[in-house]
Amino acid sequence: MLRRAMGKKKAEEMQKQEATFIEGALAKGVPAEQSAAIFKEIEGFASYGFNKSHSAAYALVTYHTRI
Repeated sequence: MLRRAMGKKKAEEMQKQEATFIEGALAKGVPAEQSAAIFKEIEGFASYGFNKSHSAAYALVTYHTRI
């Protein structure tokens, strides 16, 4: 669900997933402060990460098919 919310850039869904993410991290022994910081990084990545990855893939395909 988190990945889908990131891909579609749904801010309200990302907020809902934050609690679930932190609970899961706590269950695996990650401190709450650290898991919250990780989630904030993920949240920032969601705004550009998928576009950037697609751009890189298309550029690579273009480079290889041009030769």
